[in-house]
Amino acid sequence: MKRLRFILIATVLATAAYADPLVGTLYYTTFSGTVNVHKVDYAYDGSAIIYSNNNGIASTNGADGILFAPDGNLLVAGQANNIVSEITPTGTPVGTVDTGTGSYHLALSSDDSNATLYNIWNGSCACGQISALTLVGGGIVGSATGVVYTVSGSDSNGLRGLVYDPANGTWYYGTAPDNGSGDFGTVTFSGTTATLTPIASGQFAHGLTYDPYTNTIIFSSANTLGQYDPSTNTFHTFSSIAGEFDQSAVDGKGHLFVASNTGSIVFMDYSTSGLIDAPSFTDSQFLATDLDDIAPLSGAGANIPEPGTLLLIGGAMIGLGQYGRKKRKA
Repeated sequence: MKRLRFILIATVLATAAYADPLVGTLYYTTFSGTVNVHKVDYAYDGSAIIYSNNNGIASTNGADGILFAPDGNLLVAGQANNIVSEITPTGTPVGTVDTGTGSYHLALSSDDSNATLYNIWNGSCACGQISALTLVGGGIVGSATGVVYTVSGSDSNGLRGLVYDPANGTWYYGTAPDNGSGDFGTVTFSGTTATLTPIASGQFAHGLTYDPYTNTIIFSSANTLGQYDPSTNTFHTFSSIAGEFDQSAVDGKGHLFVASNTGSIVFMDYSTSGLIDAPSFTDSQFLATDLDDIAPLSGAGANIPEPGTLLLIGGAMIGLGQYGRKKRKA
């Protein structure tokens, strides 16, 4: 009877973890060091977030933007090296491709096997260009150098971030430099020209993320997070945690991770309000020296683990959290 009760409890816990998975793995880059691609596990129980198994997995020729290709491998931007590297989630090299421009932040048009991968030069070239590669079989191996778009419009040489909103079929951009503010607006691609149309200036839009939980755009730079609602054309801001924020990731359930170039990872739970300026929980912990970007957790560019993997991680991380709390009480 006791064994049956234990099995039932374990099953309920595992099912709960899968139904609302607040456990998983973050993949991230560092902008210096021999090993520059890493991963770390996380678990959140509503009152605390725990990170564990923080490990370096690969050394690529430059590392900045990072996301998952539709084939399940990681794509890593090479900064001024004009390449994107593809590696497996365990760090095994798959190949590289010439982007035709510098490659800092990355953006995917979809999770289709022939999706377009956009490479943003991050304003460092003062040339106003974006390159676009058509994926082959869901990855970059076999891809030739694609289209190089000339950027026109407001602050065309300052483009830093790009993200697609599938809810309204619109591309958004930001020109905020590292630790500063700039323009935020929409991008229209036509021929070989990408036209920027500003919506608002003075926005801290360096890293941009589409949030399917609220159908909003979340952006970040300096010590400020922003949230833009296209349906109401309104902005919300949050700047109560110190940092030099770069790229962020959302899990699609009202939880946000933000990488700070100071080395800290910021976590926010805004699932109740849907607004980043009204979170129910925030946390900031040191993660890695020279922390740069983190890979998406939902939408295009995200890694979707198998259900069995989530169950195993969920059980292990819940146990870790309970053990940690017991140790502190002792």
